[in-house]
Parts: sequence; structure tokens; C-alpha cells
Amino acid sequence: MASELTVQTLRGPTSGTNANKVIIPSGQTLDASNGFVAPAGSVIQSVLWKMTPVEKSTSGTWAVHLFPTIGNTYVVETYNFTKKYSNSKVHATVSGHVDHNNATGSPSIVALIEKSNYPTSETFMGAAYRHVRVQQDEPLTYAFSGEDAVAGINKQYSICCHSHASVMRFGRPASGTNASHVFTILLQEIAQ
Repeated sequence: MASELTVQTLRGPTSGTNANKVIIPSGQTLDASNGFVAPAGSVIQSVLWKMTPVEKSTSGTWAVHLFPTIGNTYVVETYNFTKKYSNSKVHATVSGHVDHNNATGSPSIVALIEKSNYPTSETFMGAAYRHVRVQQDEPLTYAFSGEDAVAGINKQYSICCHSHASVMRFGRPASGTNASHVFTILLQEIAQ
């Protein structure tokens, strides 16, 4: 038989071994899923997006003064992320290996862009720029972070790239796959 208790405040004892603690006994859980309010700054959910190793052709040119958009870069991979709360933020940490082909002093960029409302709008979250002078089994690390503070539940995050070099290989070298050449994006929904 279920019963209901109505209280305004739960407070633990002010002294002793468990001072200022409210303890849920072992084997029991507190289900606050229908009414929990996360404190501002706390992580609501965290997802590690591991990109599929891929080779992306980057025909055309890129220059250091250009600003990356969906329209002037190549979309490498897109991840659908469902937030729990519309007004929360999403923080992203991007890091991974990229190998290049035909790079001889080639401006290159990797960017993260939220594109769920594209072509009406897009949210630039961050980018890493490299002036690449090595190629073919000499991958470089691209690392950056960013924030999406635009309201909404269903988000689409795209890793985009461009280079004056002819090819960018994400999570793999020229000679094929390598388990240590990963490219990952950590997405964390943060309470406001």
C-alpha cells in the first residue's frame, strides 16, 4: 500500500556522525524525476560522441580570415542530441586527430556548428585552426570547446571542416584505421 507524505523541508540532525545529512537507506532510491530542479551550473546529462573514422575531400581553398559556417565548410558528421530542458545550455569539448593530404602550408579548420534550424539560422560553437605543413600519417590534434545557449530541445551538432589541403581524415591516418587516432566530442547539458 502506497502512502503520501507532504513536507516542505527535509533536514538531517545538526550533530553526530550524520550531521546535516538526509540519508536514503541502502536498497532504496529517491525518484525526483517528475519534479527535480537541478541547481544552476550542474550537469544534467553528459554524452561522449565518438566520430566514425572518415576521409573527407576538401576541394577549394580556405584562408585564416574566413569564419566557418555550414555553407562554406564540409559537414563531416552530425549528432542528434535531445536536451531534457529547453532553457539549458550545452557545453562541448572537441578533441581529436586529423590527418591531411597535399598539405604544404595549408590553412585548415575544424568547427562545431549547431544546425537544427538551418538554413534559417545556425549556432557557431567553436573552432580550431591549423596551418598544416605535415601530411600522410602525421595526424595533428584539433582541440577546442564551445557553448550553445540557444533554447530548444532537439539539437543537431555538426563537425565541419575545410582545408587548402585536398583531404582531411578524421580519426584515422592515411594508411587506414588506428584505434588511437580517435576524434571525440563531449556534450554536456548544463542547468541554468
